[in-house]
This record gives sequence, C-alpha cells and structure tokens, in this order.
Amino acid sequence: MPAKVAIIEQIGEHGLLLPELIARGLAANDRVKYYLTLLQAAQARAQAPQQSASNLRVQRETSGVTDASLDDVVEASASRGNNTTYIPGARMILDHVFEDLRRMLPALQAAGDTRPDIRERADLYQRRLEELIATMPSCTDDLVTSSTISTLTALSRNGHDTVHQLIIDMHGELNSLLAAVSAETIDGASVYGLTDPDRVLVRAFMRGVRETAGLKFDHPGLATTAARDGARLSIQNDLGETDAHVVVIHVEGLTATVTYTDVRRARIRFLQDLLQPHGVTWTDAPAARGAAYEMSVGQYVADTPGHLERFLTFLGSRLVFLIDWNRARKRLARLVGKAEAVELLKWAADSNVGHRAFLQAGNIQLVETAFARAMPMQTRLGVRLDDLLGRQAARQFLMSVLRIASAGLSSGQSPRLIEDKVEAELLRYSETPERHILAGAAEHATLVFSLAERLQQEFMRRKAHDTGDEAARTPELVRGWMSRADEMLRIAGRFVESAGDSHQLRPLLTEAAGAAGALEETACMLPLIPGAIDPETVSLIEGLAEQVCETVREYVRCLEEAQGLSRSSDRGEVDSFLDTVDRLTACGRRAVVSRRYITERLVLGSGDYHELYVMTAMAQWLDRAAAMLASCGPIVRDQVLRTRLAP
Repeated sequence: MPAKVAIIEQIGEHGLLLPELIARGLAANDRVKYYLTLLQAAQARAQAPQQSASNLRVQRETSGVTDASLDDVVEASASRGNNTTYIPGARMILDHVFEDLRRMLPALQAAGDTRPDIRERADLYQRRLEELIATMPSCTDDLVTSSTISTLTALSRNGHDTVHQLIIDMHGELNSLLAAVSAETIDGASVYGLTDPDRVLVRAFMRGVRETAGLKFDHPGLATTAARDGARLSIQNDLGETDAHVVVIHVEGLTATVTYTDVRRARIRFLQDLLQPHGVTWTDAPAARGAAYEMSVGQYVADTPGHLERFLTFLGSRLVFLIDWNRARKRLARLVGKAEAVELLKWAADSNVGHRAFLQAGNIQLVETAFARAMPMQTRLGVRLDDLLGRQAARQFLMSVLRIASAGLSSGQSPRLIEDKVEAELLRYSETPERHILAGAAEHATLVFSLAERLQQEFMRRKAHDTGDEAARTPELVRGWMSRADEMLRIAGRFVESAGDSHQLRPLLTEAAGAAGALEETACMLPLIPGAIDPETVSLIEGLAEQVCETVREYVRCLEEAQGLSRSSDRGEVDSFLDTVDRLTACGRRAVVSRRYITERLVLGSGDYHELYVMTAMAQWLDRAAAMLASCGPIVRDQVLRTRLAP
C-alpha cells in the first residue's frame, strides 16, 4: 500500500484535509518570506536613502499578497537614529507575519494525530512561536529597531531562536509531509492536486532535471514537489542540505516566476547568468546588513505554451550546477583567479559537464598529482596555475580536467585512470602554442558545422512550408552558438598574441570568424522568406546550404589531420592532408558556381522584389561562408609545411 494511502486511512476524516492544510501552510510560508523581505528592504532603504530600491511588487504578487499599498512601504521608510527605522505599517506587517506562521501549524498538528514524533515537534513549534510573539517588541508608532529586524531574519545563533529559523524548520516539515501525502508521482516529482495542463509542465521541468541530475553523483538534492495553489502551479526543488537555499517556480498562464533564495550572492548571479539566454527579468530584494540570505525573483513570459515548456526544461536542467557550487568555486580559485573560477563553472554548466565530479574525484589533488608525476622538477607550491601555464592555457587545462573527471566518474573509470588522463592532458601544455590554436579552431569549426546543418534543415522545412515553433527557435539558437563560437576564437586569439612564431595563423581565425558571421546573417534572414515561395527556389538554396555543410566537413577534417602531423608522419598521412586541403578549396569553387546559378534563376524568374532580394542575399552569404572556409585550407597547409614537416 502506498505510504500516502496508509497515512490518510490512519488519520481518518480530519486527515483527508491534510493535503489542503499543507498547501495552505506552504502558501503562508511564501507570504511570511515576503513580509520579512519587505522589512529588510525598508530598513536598507532608510539606511541608504540615496540608493535606488525596489518596491518588491513582483515579490508581493508572487507570494500571493494582494495588498498593493505595501508597494509604497520601502520608499516611505526613514531612519530615526539610534538604530531605529520608521516603517509605515510595521505593526500590521508583524501581525501578518505571526498570523501566517500560525497558518503553517495546522498541517503539522493534523499529521501529529497518528504520528507522535510529528505531534511532539508541532507542539515544540507552537511553543517557539508563542515565545517569539511574547518577546517581540510592539513596534509602537511603526518604529522598528535593528535588533528586531535581526530577531526576525537571522538564523538561530548561540541558542537564541528567530522567526527565520522557525520558518525554515516548519517549511522543511511541510515539504516532508507533502512528499508523504502526494496523490501521484510524475517522472520523479511528488505532486498533489494538479490539472492535466499542470502535468505537462511538471513533466517538462522534470525532463530537464533528469537530463543533468546524474552530474550531482552521490550528493543529495533535486527532489521535486509540485502542487496547484489556486490559479497557479507551484514547483519546488530541493537543492541540497544548505539552509535558505531554495528555488520555487510559480506558473500562471504563460508566465513563470522563479524565486531563488541563497546565502551566496555570487551564486544568485550565477543562476541569473545561466538563465540569461531566455531573457529572464530579475528583481533583487535588498537585505539589511547581516541578513542570513538574499532573494532574487525572475520572471519569464512565454509567447506560446511550447516556449514555456522549453523554458521549464532548461531551468530544471540548470539546477544541478548550483549544488556544491561554492566549494567548487573556492577550490578552483586556488588554481586561478576568482573571476576565472566562476567563468570555468559557467563553462562547465553550459557544456553539461558540471563540477561535482571534479570535487568527488579529488579536486585540487588531481592537479597536484598530475604536476608531481608529469613535471617533478616544476614546483607549484604557492604558485597559481595560471602563473605557471599562462591564463589561457590554465583555463583550457582546467576545462579538460573538469571534462575528464565528469566523463570518468559517469562511466565508472578508476581513480587511477582519471589521474592518468589528467596527467596526459597536462603534458599537452608543454607543446607549442600552435597546437592550441589549431585545437581551438577545430572546436570552433564544429560549431560552424552545427550552424550550417541547422540552416540546411530550415530550408528543408521552408520547402515543406513547415514554419512551426522549431523553425522560430533557429535565430535564437544561432545567437547562442555564435556567442560560444566567439569565445572560442577569443581564447585561440590570445595564443596567437602570446606566440610570436604562430602569428601566421591569425588570418585563419579571421576567416573562420567571418564564415560563422556569414552563416549568422543567413539565419537572421530566415524570418524574411516569403510564406508562399516556390519550393523549387528553396531547393536551390537548400542545395547551396548542403555544399556549405560539405565545405565545413572538409575544413574540420583539415584541422584534425593537421594536428596529427609531425616530422615522423608517413607519406600517406601527409598526402591525405594535402588531398583534404584540395577538396576544401574545390568546395569553395563549387559554391561560387551554385550562387551564380541561383542569382541568374532568381533574376530571370517570376518572383517579386521581396523574394529576389531575400533569396539573393542569402545565397551571397552562404557563398561567402564557403569561400572564407575554403581560404582557410591554404593557411593551414602553409603552417603545417613550415612548422610540422620542415626538416
């Protein structure tokens, strides 16, 4: 018998109300957190009136508080000296805090009817609440002292209870009860009272959670609960065992509101950066000095239900990268700078590599062991990695370490094998900068191929008059790829700057960037294609896009073969490389011929000016991409002949 059914049968008639009482308690928890944030923000505003401050309207609406007059509280607050602040309606706000704290108790008391352990804790929470009420200052004339704010918002210290600590304790109990009485489980999420549309959204969120959940390895966290609260769906995810580390998503209509609380401001900014591709609008709630946590509220407004589902999936997939984040940041910051450590964690999240494997596989000790074995004469004691290898080389090496650790633990590799692979990677960084430049160009080329392939797919859709949601996502997806591609070339460019003997590869990076830019311009023109365009015309452009894909494939092969050549390479390997360069050049020539043919057909055809302009421009951009990639072949060839094969 499921645990939920057993509990309800034992509790009886009153127990049938337990899920509703839990929902009310969780809603009260949201309101209490808003009221405390409002008091903190009001105090902070009064202490620094010259600084801009949010009125917390978004937080109020998200929490379910309907009194719009509270939006004026922050602006109207003022310091009265002696650590005292005038906060309009402070007495009323405190009354609301304790009223909603009382609303969190009935669910625990109901569950305690058949669970003595819960009854005992519920009685304790009741006593703690009454003691806090009895000792709380009256806030006469709406004057609030700093010590009152601290008693409300700080965590328990030295045996002194606080409202915030009581909230955390009762909230945890309510979440445990919700999991126990959930009417169903959806893809691992414990849910209650959902509608069919809610279930679709929860499945979308859990699809993202499951996509990356394995990257936390044996660390606790990511348990999900969901419930319908009036007109909105509420989803909560447990990010681990850290106090005040909570993410709650409220979905109403096509709007998703993400409320994130954390004791680490840097991690709040990190989540905001992770969600930046979706254009989430954030409002940070200012906190008084010494507050135990900070809160940030983000809103995403979708154009369609499909876009909302994709956002929830993406959000769910990012949460694992918040677990144990601060420990990873500190460990990496001992090897490189603090800002660089955060950039590495961002790369690890964007690449679905993560940092938990690095921590679990030994973290800094992985690097120390690699140095001791690979470079026994090179001491690293007291010297940062970026000082030894250079900033970009250290970044590239640590990216590889994160990737090696993640792949190794995921596939069950032994610790010794992971250490061996890290050591082998370290040895690569004693090689010439030219190898790093070619490797960076090869990584960039794989993204260029993704761009070209996506364009070809879009032309196929246009030919079939398929302009659905997937087609609409292409420009946004291309922009994301271009951002990553630009970063790859920036890294490779720094190797060029630091390597006097490799400056001849600078044109390679310039041409590769130009090719990617030409494909981006093509993607930006996709929405301009006339809806009633002749499928035969689209077929011509599709054929040119296919030729561009073939050009990129040869370019990737050229770079891969170039990296493997040396003076010890046999004649067959050299001939294969030269043949690849020749095919790459030929691809560029064929693209020119195709573009000229398309232009002739369009000019002599019966299409209107709109169609002529758009399709001609797209053909020119595709031709330009192929031409620039083709010009990369001789650059790579000359570099290899001069530096790799010369006696």
